[in-house]
This record gives sequence, C-alpha cells and structure tokens, in this order.
Amino acid sequence: MNAPRPDHDDWTLHPRLKADSFPIIQHGRLQFRLINDRRFVWVLIVPMHPGAEQLHQLSADWREETLTGLQALSETLEHLYDPDRLNVGAIGNLVDQLHVHCVVRRTDDPAWPGVVWGAGTPEPMEPIELLARVQPIAAGLGDALARHSERPT
Repeated sequence: MNAPRPDHDDWTLHPRLKADSFPIIQHGRLQFRLINDRRFVWVLIVPMHPGAEQLHQLSADWREETLTGLQALSETLEHLYDPDRLNVGAIGNLVDQLHVHCVVRRTDDPAWPGVVWGAGTPEPMEPIELLARVQPIAAGLGDALARHSERPT
C-alpha cells in the first residue's frame, strides 16, 4: 500500500525563515526567499513538503524538483552577480525545516573567506532595497525555471 503523498497545502514556513527572509517567487512546490541582509545576496529554496528535514529524505520527484530549482537559481545568480564563488548548503542546525542556502560570495565580502552564517550583525534592507534586489532575481529565476521545464526529461 502506498503512503499518502504530502500535500504542500498542509505546509507552513518555519517562523525563523519567515522572519529572516522575504519571498521572491513560488514555483511548483518550491518557495524562493531572499535573506534580508544587505551585506550578502543570499537566497533560500524551501520545498513546501510538510515535515521535510533532509534532502535525501525527499522522494525522487521532490528531490528532482528541488535540484532543478537549485540549478535555475545558481544560473540566475551567476548571471546577475558574477560571483567569485557560489556557496550552496542545506545545514539545518538552527531550523530543522528543509531549506537550501545559495549565497553569492565575493573575495571582498565581509565574511570572506569564512561562512556567512553568524558572521557579524545582519543589516536589514529598507523596503525599496528589498524590491530592487528581489525584482531581477525573480525575473531571471522565472526565465530559468521556464527553460528548465521545457527541457525533455
């Protein structure tokens, strides 16, 4: 007997992720969210899967959708920001809800060469700054996701 498939309508965003980030776009069963810290271009991919904590615990279709979203996001951020490095990780030590970090890194950013987690004091953006950062990411991400959905499987 097959277990019931999770319905993302039963899913809620972890309060800490909601407090620390701003929505960019929702695509399929994924939310893309910008961390509200002007020092870094830092985007989260959050699969809207109730109870998901680890990437390897997702079913193949959820995992494929998440990794396709990561590919599209990585391409978008590289195109927009030409980073020295693009850091990707699913850590989950403070927030157990599955989310994947994708952070644009530059050799002159305030945390280089260390990690961005816990580096200094976050600098929240004003609403107009948030919009100015979100809009190009949303547009590029929408285009990249459309291209990836058109590819034959």
